[in-house]
Amino acid sequence: MKKHILLLLSLWLTAMMAVADNRFAGVQALIDRRVPWLKDKVALELMPQTDGMETFILSTQGGKLLIKATGESVACMALNHYLEDYCHRSMSHMGDNLGPVARLPEISSPVTRRIDLPVRYALNYCTFNYSMSFYQWEDWEHELDWMALHGVNLMLMPVGMEKVWQNTLRKFGVTDLQIRNFIPGPGYTAWWLMGNLEGWGGPVSQSFIDGQAQMARRLLERMEELGIRPVMQGFYGMVSRSIRDRHADAVIPQGMWGFFERPDILKPTGKLFDDMADVYYHEMKKLYGGSLNYFGGDLFHEGGLTGTLNVSDCGLAVQKAMERHFPGSTWVLQGWSGNPKPELLAKLNREKVLVVDLFGENAEVWEQTQAYGDTPFVWCVVSNFGEQCGMYGKLQRIALQIDKVRHSPYKTRLKGVGIMPEGINNNPVVYDLVLHAPMTDRRINVEEWLRSYITYRYGAFNEDIYAAWLIFLQTIYASVPEKYGLPESVFCARPGTKVVNTSSWGVRARYYDMDFFKEGVRRFMKARTAFAESETYTYDMFDLLRQVQSDKGNRAYDDMIAAIDSKDVARFEHTSKRFLHLLLRQDTLLAQSRHFTLARWLGQAARFGKTEADRALALKNAKMQLTFWGPDWNPNTTVHDYAAKEWAGMLKTLYYEEWKMFVDVWRQRIRGIEMIEPDYYGYQIAWSKQPVNYTPVKLNEVQMDALVAAILH
Repeated sequence: MKKHILLLLSLWLTAMMAVADNRFAGVQALIDRRVPWLKDKVALELMPQTDGMETFILSTQGGKLLIKATGESVACMALNHYLEDYCHRSMSHMGDNLGPVARLPEISSPVTRRIDLPVRYALNYCTFNYSMSFYQWEDWEHELDWMALHGVNLMLMPVGMEKVWQNTLRKFGVTDLQIRNFIPGPGYTAWWLMGNLEGWGGPVSQSFIDGQAQMARRLLERMEELGIRPVMQGFYGMVSRSIRDRHADAVIPQGMWGFFERPDILKPTGKLFDDMADVYYHEMKKLYGGSLNYFGGDLFHEGGLTGTLNVSDCGLAVQKAMERHFPGSTWVLQGWSGNPKPELLAKLNREKVLVVDLFGENAEVWEQTQAYGDTPFVWCVVSNFGEQCGMYGKLQRIALQIDKVRHSPYKTRLKGVGIMPEGINNNPVVYDLVLHAPMTDRRINVEEWLRSYITYRYGAFNEDIYAAWLIFLQTIYASVPEKYGLPESVFCARPGTKVVNTSSWGVRARYYDMDFFKEGVRRFMKARTAFAESETYTYDMFDLLRQVQSDKGNRAYDDMIAAIDSKDVARFEHTSKRFLHLLLRQDTLLAQSRHFTLARWLGQAARFGKTEADRALALKNAKMQLTFWGPDWNPNTTVHDYAAKEWAGMLKTLYYEEWKMFVDVWRQRIRGIEMIEPDYYGYQIAWSKQPVNYTPVKLNEVQMDALVAAILH
């Protein structure tokens, strides 16, 4: 009998180990990809979940790292904790520090972490275009590995929706030409799915549609391996305007968004809504499987017309359609610009709704709305708009607000934290701070946390770097209440005598002491020799120098305009020359870093797609998005320069030429000669249609030292 019990126990343990091996195969593969020096040095063990909380235990035994975890996501968090806190290694969008350590660090006693925030959310619809429009598999692989290591377990995943829509609309008599006119180009998918526009940047090819579907299946498979649940695009009634030709009584036209005519919305109480929802979800299942359980999609996003619709009935119809095809699924709504409205939520099953509160670092909407009317929500930061270059992030306020919401009367409705930047290739410190919160139930001491951050970001602690970061915490990363975005660069603005912003909703005014910030950069640069081989230090160095140079440009612009206002010819000649010189110097600086080049973005676009036509369309989208954005028939478009970039190549071939036109005109006007205002809008359209003729200037060490000295002077 005893032998039988031992045999059964042995078989059970073997079975449990096999389950663990299978569950953690994706985590092991991540280790092999990113830290191959840990290959065969990590043991992963599945442990039961207690009290409904994800948990991991870290220890070292016999020269190996042992990770006990309740699931794939928390196992990745455990690995990242070991890499950051013990190996001083890290992964980021802007440089990795993942080189091997000389000796595997030992953990003196087991480390246990219980994760009390079950949702760690990531991504904004806009991120998929401002950052990811032209991602290839290796880019997505890096992205998902970063997400997994940082604990993200719920991620927006709208890739591949073109195929779902094509298959759906075909069944309702919409022609292939009409479908192609509905689907946007690869640089504008986000605003299509949010119901803001249709067709802009297209038409796309069948090879593009098929390629995106293939990529989506690959992404979903990898996400499952890493414990990341996808938020797919749900059906919320948005439909091609071509439908109104056949079913005029079934649709509500949605008006305009940024001079684009929006897609229509189907009346949710009509038969066509249910019929199309059924086909849409049927096609979704055929393409991407039936195990999906989170769906996004926002009615009346950033406007839209409700007409005579009962908004509560609209919401109920959307949720019922999801539930019919994916029982138990959750509707993920964006908490943004007054949405979701109380009437939309009124008839919903709140337990199957999750609001992602975008603007957490700037506004306490979760509190003002009483947790969106007692609805589960995730506290998130948006932190970046248009993927503009700029250092920004309210670090102290982020720590304060996460702690506040955790201890608020609405804490039972708080399900987690998340990052929702419009562009993610910037400010890695912000994303690390937010996603560190689930690792502790205490308010994060930002000054102390920065000690850890700079150590794992650069590979070693350094007093000069830490002193610099404490200055950055008081300047560029200060928590100034009334400032809601990064300080925009005047270099990238449409030229004029009263430039207050680059994008329509931005601001160029600085909210920090620029001289004090520059002192911080000087302190940071003292470690330059010691960290010369560090990719992460080098990236941050260029970003900091770029910001200092941008600040100088801000002041130089004001000096130039003062000369115009005083009609001082000599002063104008001097100040305009200096402004243009600083702009070109910014181009030269950024040409030394691959992260700040137009060539990188255009290179991604040029490699995108399976055919020459696909690649040509991608290049067109890439350049339009950066400049006039769209449309190309109205110079008053409000989204021009929304995605402006301080990039080498763009500064010299576009912004310099625009500002030179401005200077040339005012050189005459200041002398009393009438001149026609340059057509900057037309120039941007022309620029977007032509090959970029740019050869970067590469500096040697002596020249680079001289450039740094000039910037920090």
